[in-house]
Amino acid sequence: MSLSPPLGLRARTSATAIAVALTVALTGCGAGGDDASAGATGEPVDGGTVTYAFTAAPDCVDARQRPQLNSRLVGRQLADTLTEQDPETGELLPWLATSWTVDEEVRAFTFELRDDVTFSDGERFDAEAVKANLDAIVELGALAPQGGSFLAGYERTVVDDEFTVTVEFAEPNAQFLQATATQSLIQLSPDSLGNDPADLCRGDFSGSGPFTLESFRPESTVELTRRDDYAWASPLAENQGAAHVERLVLEGVPEGSVRQGSLTSGQVDLIESVPASGQAGLEADDRFVVESVVLPGIAIPYIPLVHSPTLQHPDTRRALGLALDREAIVQAVYGGVSEPATGVLTSTNPGHVDQSDEVRYDPEAAVELLENAGWDTVGEDGVRRDAEGERLSLTLTYENSSPEAEQQHQLAQAQWAEVGVELVLDPVADMPFVDMDEYPGDIATWSQTRADVDVIRLVYSSFHPEMSMLYGHPDEELDGLLASLQTTADSEERLAIAEEAQRLIVERGYSVPVYDRVWAYGYTAGLGGFRTDIEGKPLLNDVWLGS
Repeated sequence: MSLSPPLGLRARTSATAIAVALTVALTGCGAGGDDASAGATGEPVDGGTVTYAFTAAPDCVDARQRPQLNSRLVGRQLADTLTEQDPETGELLPWLATSWTVDEEVRAFTFELRDDVTFSDGERFDAEAVKANLDAIVELGALAPQGGSFLAGYERTVVDDEFTVTVEFAEPNAQFLQATATQSLIQLSPDSLGNDPADLCRGDFSGSGPFTLESFRPESTVELTRRDDYAWASPLAENQGAAHVERLVLEGVPEGSVRQGSLTSGQVDLIESVPASGQAGLEADDRFVVESVVLPGIAIPYIPLVHSPTLQHPDTRRALGLALDREAIVQAVYGGVSEPATGVLTSTNPGHVDQSDEVRYDPEAAVELLENAGWDTVGEDGVRRDAEGERLSLTLTYENSSPEAEQQHQLAQAQWAEVGVELVLDPVADMPFVDMDEYPGDIATWSQTRADVDVIRLVYSSFHPEMSMLYGHPDEELDGLLASLQTTADSEERLAIAEEAQRLIVERGYSVPVYDRVWAYGYTAGLGGFRTDIEGKPLLNDVWLGS
């Protein structure tokens, strides 16, 4: 996909060689590119309302408190970040910070800041604001799981002068610089930061972004209004000033066919996650445009939970991966639009390792591993048993959010039954945030989007109760590798560490990668300026509606 515009007001980055080494180039096609929207052409038109259909509206618009993509998408419109990341190269670009330096120990990060930025409440963005924002994320603690992880070892932020700030860590924190490009570290007005976290979730804050919150109905609708004095847009944006459209209305429409029907009937202008079954038809209709991207991050997995008594043996966990036919799932459920996973990370993520030899369909090898793990008797019901007669029955508890996911789980259920594994499907209406060692059932489905190899640490270390699949069940070798991603500045060494970590995750059965998530947007051909950031989130201050 090729959507990224010229970089416009791109400042020169004054960084040390270490800082340059921290930026790892993307492999393959990213979430953006060099071409403008394939929709409306000509001079942008100002005014009007763009209606956007989510797969699910967020329950919280404070992106610091929610790692989900829908919250981060809204957060991007309401607040800005210190840096930006080029979708094609992975290079970090200046945004609210015009330049930065990093000390040799990768413990101190000094940022020079823009002096012309304000928050929507009129307060000025400066070094004191950056300090207040980082201190506030630390104070949120477990309520900011991703941002808190990015700030691991945070000691303090020093205000060097009005527009210069240094962030200091007790230990090396090599991933922090890239983290400043994520919505987990958005900049809010200091006057907002003391508000109750629940009120912040409801949008009781002022940001530096191109839109302000008009109204919010959790899990239903988000309405945003253009900020007329905005003049410091992302370097990815062609439009550096106020948004073209006056309003954005973002509606939660979980059912894919209903989302697509809302687009084709003219009820909405833009939808995310075009259903695979309808994508070809939409592409063939010249009234609409489809743009697709493989999202960088963790390949969508099944996670065998290590706290499950049934999944203690690594061979049991590993067998689940070998008994899964990913190609069949992608073809049957996703119409060949998504791609079978080839490793722990998606193919567009920096540091992706092709593990096709291990992430393969091999039911005979799966049976051998199951027997080696002690599941060597098959009952009349077709389910394996151990020496004590315990059945190899696993429960997958998941949020029942889409028919595609339901069909995927049913196919996995049938494939695992072929090797004697019973999968019990346990759909729930709403999956609350729980510590991962308290997660119900035996298998989870959890991914994370982030264009950095550090995303592996977030999901597969044992350190983070709200995000880590191995929380409370440490693998010392794996934890050591993932911790060293924080302390290693050299990009080649960092990639080598990430490669070894990915291999351990698959070999020890901590993950069963299924497919690389392809995120397809559909929009009316009358909409211009559509482009996305490195995570595939739209830059909605760039879009406009033609006549």
